[in-house]
Amino acid sequence: MRGRRRRTRAGHAPIEPLVVSGLSELAAGALSGWLYTLVKTDREKASALGIKSAARIRQWHLDLAALGGLTAIAGTAVPDLPAWVRWPLGVGAWTNAMAFLPLAFDPEIEQEGYYRAAVGASFVCTSVGFTGVALTAARRRG
Repeated sequence: MRGRRRRTRAGHAPIEPLVVSGLSELAAGALSGWLYTLVKTDREKASALGIKSAARIRQWHLDLAALGGLTAIAGTAVPDLPAWVRWPLGVGAWTNAMAFLPLAFDPEIEQEGYYRAAVGASFVCTSVGFTGVALTAARRRG
């Protein structure tokens, strides 16, 4: 079946898992806007939930949307990425964004060695992933 694209049961071309991950993260970013709205409009309720930093909720919300969208775009623009690019990008995009959420509840956690190590590993993943996307695209450009 050379030259024919694989199809799902519904007859659609399959979507790259990295694109699905990015779109899911983008959706999480959209949904997290509700929590950001709460912290901006009802600080008492937010405080009762244990939220100490509205700014970190904003960062979490924006990072989910930005990294999710960028991951989906990368996976769409350069399909069939090698595993050494796809996995670090998918993991790094989620963990980079999610690293802001604990800071909303405990801002001092940022000083902890384990937190810094986790964030550092997350930055390595996104750096490898996005750089790998660019290198793969450059190699395939023709």
